[in-house]
Amino acid sequence: MQRIQRYLRSEAFHRNQPELTRVQWMLLRHLRCTEGRTIGQLAAHLDVRASTMSQMIDRLELMKHVVRENSPEDARVKLVKLTPSGEETIAGMEAAWLESLEEPFAHFNEDEKRQLVALMEKLSSHLPRKGD
Repeated sequence: MQRIQRYLRSEAFHRNQPELTRVQWMLLRHLRCTEGRTIGQLAAHLDVRASTMSQMIDRLELMKHVVRENSPEDARVKLVKLTPSGEETIAGMEAAWLESLEEPFAHFNEDEKRQLVALMEKLSSHLPRKGD
């Protein structure tokens, strides 16, 4: 299991997008699924300090992957949103990451792949969720 985890976390990821950290990738993927979040909300989601998240957002802004915008409800509140460049980066990373999994999964037939997915979904459904 450790070899699988190491491959998924390191080799496959860094081969596809060496300039982003895994946490930055997770952040961009989270932003793709949301309309915009505050630094505090993002920090809580990824379980990091707000100051750490602010630095991460600064770096992603320099890369043109995110922007900070005023909240429509309260101009004092800044929301972090994904840019079109960030969207393209995520799409490209996911495609490359999936491609990197093709070789290891080539050793499974279609039935074995379905079984593996079903077992992983079952396992995932029984894992405690953050905040539970």
